[in-house]
Amino acid sequence: MLLPGVIAAVATGPGFARWAVVRLSGQGTLDTLARILASPRPAPAAPGVHRVRVALPPPAHHARLLPPRPELPALLALFRAPRSYTGDDAAELFVPGSPHVTGRVLSALFAAGARPAQPGEFTARAFLAGRLTAEQAEGVQALVAARTQAELDAAGRLLSGSTGARFRTLADDLAATLALVEAGIDFADQDDVVAIGPAALLARLDAILAETDALLGPGAAEAHDHRPAIALVGPPNAGKSTLFNALLARPRVVVSPEPGTTRDSISETIAIPGGQATLTDLAGLDDAIAARSRLDAAGQAAARRAIDAADVLIYCDPDARFEGPAFPDPGPRPVIRLRTKADLPGGPPAPLAVCALDGWGLDALRRAIADAADLARGRAHAEHLVIPRHRRALADARAALADARAETAPLAGSRQLTNAERVAAPLRDALDHLAELAGRISPDDVIGRIFATFCIGK
Repeated sequence: MLLPGVIAAVATGPGFARWAVVRLSGQGTLDTLARILASPRPAPAAPGVHRVRVALPPPAHHARLLPPRPELPALLALFRAPRSYTGDDAAELFVPGSPHVTGRVLSALFAAGARPAQPGEFTARAFLAGRLTAEQAEGVQALVAARTQAELDAAGRLLSGSTGARFRTLADDLAATLALVEAGIDFADQDDVVAIGPAALLARLDAILAETDALLGPGAAEAHDHRPAIALVGPPNAGKSTLFNALLARPRVVVSPEPGTTRDSISETIAIPGGQATLTDLAGLDDAIAARSRLDAAGQAAARRAIDAADVLIYCDPDARFEGPAFPDPGPRPVIRLRTKADLPGGPPAPLAVCALDGWGLDALRRAIADAADLARGRAHAEHLVIPRHRRALADARAALADARAETAPLAGSRQLTNAERVAAPLRDALDHLAELAGRISPDDVIGRIFATFCIGK
C-alpha cells in the first residue's frame, strides 16, 4: 500500500496562521534534514526541540535579489525511531504560517530527496508499524474532523483505546458463548453432558445484546428516508465517467479520451451496502475548458452546482495527489479520496484504488461509499460511535445475535439445547462482524476505507 522513503507534507490547515508545521518521516530523515539546514551542521541527531535555519531555494524571478540560499529561522522537533508517531525517525519544522513559506520549505525537502506524502500516509505508517490499532487510526481522522465536544470526546475514546477494548471484550464474550454451543454439538449424543442449557444461553445472549445496544446508542437502528447524493469530482480524464458506468454496471454515459467530453451532470441510483445512493457524474473541473465555449462554461457551472448540493464527494485522481482547483474544499462533508485507473503501471500508492475497466476495487469502494453515506445521513450518534463502519458492523452483529436468541427462546424451559446447530450459525456470523472491530480481521479493503478519508499531512 505504501512506498518506502522519506515523506513530507504540511501538517497544519491551509491558509495563513502564526505558525505552520511541515512534517517529515522515514528512514533517512536525518540525512534529508542535513541537506536543507544551513546551521547547525551536521543536523541535530538528539531528540528534542532545536533552533535551526532552513536553506531555501530562491524563487527564479527573485534570483538576482536574494542570496544563493536564503535562510529561514525555524524550530525543529526531532523524534527518533522507534519512539515517534510513525515508528521511524521523524521531524516537524515550525515555520511562519504562510502558504508561500511552507511551499518553499517543501520544495527544499523534495529537492533533498523526500517525496510528497500521500493522504493519511503518516498515520498509515504508524498503523503498519504497530504504533496504532485500526480503531485508533480511525480516531485520528475523527479527531481532525470533530466539530462538537461530543464528537471530540468520542474520537478521544477511540484514540485512547477504550472503545476498542469494549469491542474486544464483547467479541471474547461471544466467542466463549459460541464455544459452549459448539461443545453441545460435539456431545449431542450424550444426554448427561450439557455444555450450556437454553436458560443460561439466553442470559448470556441478553447480556451481549445489551452491551451491543449500549455501544450503538439510542436510535442507531432507525431507518432514514434521505438518499445521500454522491458526486464524482476531479479533473478532466480522471476516469470519472468510466467509474460511473462501472458502478451502474451498464454503459450510461459517453466515455472518451478527449478532455471535456462530459458536460451534463448525470445522476443515477446505485445500490450500496445498507441502502441506496444517488451518484452523479460531472464535468471535470478545469478553467481552461470553461473558457473554450459557452457550452463548456455551462457544463462547468452545472458541475459546481452539483458539488455544492452533494452530501458526499469522491475525489478521483489517477495521480493520487488530490490537490489543485479540481478538488474544491469540501467543508464538513465526507470525502473519499480514490485513485482511479489503478491498472496503469508505475502508479502511486493510495489507500483506496479502483480499476473501473475490470471492476477491481469496486466492492471496497461501495463499502466506503456506504460508510460516508451513513455519516452524511446524520446517523453519527457522536456520543457513542463516530465511525460508520463500526456502527454497521455492530448493527449486523446485533441482527445475527437476535436470530440466535430467537432460536433459543422456545427452549427456555428445556434442559438440552436441541437445536445447537441452528443457534451456532448466526453466532458465527455475529462473531465475524465483531472480529473486524476487535482487530482480528483487517482485510485490505477495510484498511483502504480507513485511510481513504484522510487528508495529506496526517
